[in-house]
Amino acid sequence: MTSSPSDLHACLRYWDLSDNIRLDDAVALWCGFQPDQLQQIHGVTTCMRAKRSALVHALRDGRLEYEDLGVSAPNGKTYYDQPVDELIEKDRLVIKKASLRRWFEQVSATERPPFLFDEARQIDLPDGSDAAEVSHLKGVGMMALVLAKTQPAYRIGPDGRPNAKQIGVAVLATAKELFGPDVVGFNTFERRVALALKLLEQETPASRR
Repeated sequence: MTSSPSDLHACLRYWDLSDNIRLDDAVALWCGFQPDQLQQIHGVTTCMRAKRSALVHALRDGRLEYEDLGVSAPNGKTYYDQPVDELIEKDRLVIKKASLRRWFEQVSATERPPFLFDEARQIDLPDGSDAAEVSHLKGVGMMALVLAKTQPAYRIGPDGRPNAKQIGVAVLATAKELFGPDVVGFNTFERRVALALKLLEQETPASRR
């Protein structure tokens, strides 16, 4: 039995978090199954065997890029670069998803799996990089600037710069209204707004006017 469309659709976003995917996981998702169902249906679905074979041939022919996960030896070293069939047999191979997407672009649009091509499903994915944190802070700072321009209560000083403290107080009060008095994570929002505004001042001279 396949997963319901809603269950599979909800789970697919998490497959976006990796740049690589195991062969059998790709086959399962291509066929509309959750990968953890693969053991139950392996060898039963003719379509699944055919699709797996197509991917294997593409890997053998060099039409799909992959990485060798390597094998750890007792001496602490990790060894790579085994023949592709051996990597598949030992489940040491992961397909690069960018390459897999390009491969699917050469087949009928109706055959393209949602986990690679459902644009409506794609969301902003978590990013733990410094660049992502900077972008987030800039967004907070710009929202504070907009708020200060439209609401005098959130301005301070002759230049009308945003009042980080008042914005923080307002955000905390709203968070408590929405999530209850024990809500966590908003007590220090004032400092986050102040940090965001400082970042904008350093990077955009216009924000100091």
